[in-house]
Amino acid sequence: MKNTSLLAIVLLSILSACSTTPKVLKGDFTNLTPTKATARHIMDKSVRWSGLIVKTHNQKTRTCFEIIEMETKGSSLRPKRIIPKNSSRFLACKDGFLEPIAFNNRLVTITGNIVAYSKQHIGDYEMEYPILKTDVIYIWQKQQRNNAVAFNSYFPQHFSCFMSLFPSFCY
Repeated sequence: MKNTSLLAIVLLSILSACSTTPKVLKGDFTNLTPTKATARHIMDKSVRWSGLIVKTHNQKTRTCFEIIEMETKGSSLRPKRIIPKNSSRFLACKDGFLEPIAFNNRLVTITGNIVAYSKQHIGDYEMEYPILKTDVIYIWQKQQRNNAVAFNSYFPQHFSCFMSLFPSFCY
């Protein structure tokens, strides 16, 4: 009984640590999405948006990231690795040069202010993106795919762990 209680406490501690908001992302931000901001052309609002960096644009004095907006996993603010069909994009710009290889195809959470809007093309389709003057770029650690196989005497079934923080530990 004591071992079960101890195991439960340890597991809850590990899981709660995974779901907390990183300190640099805490603060008061408007509850706007890139889609709502673009539709209303809202300016000078402090936002916290998450997503996947799909392109890096290095300009003369700044670097801008083209990001596909994604929903987040609860209070941790980590983007879900699911891109909705109706997702929007935004540009997050930071002064200076930032290495594209370090950022492309990474999940991020950005804080900053909406300062402008820009029309961009994806193929022949034109979209309007909000542009953020970025305060924080939080790059989420990559999670390894772990294909574990487990068997037990009662349920001899195969299962896979697609995303796991710990090798051979599924959740």
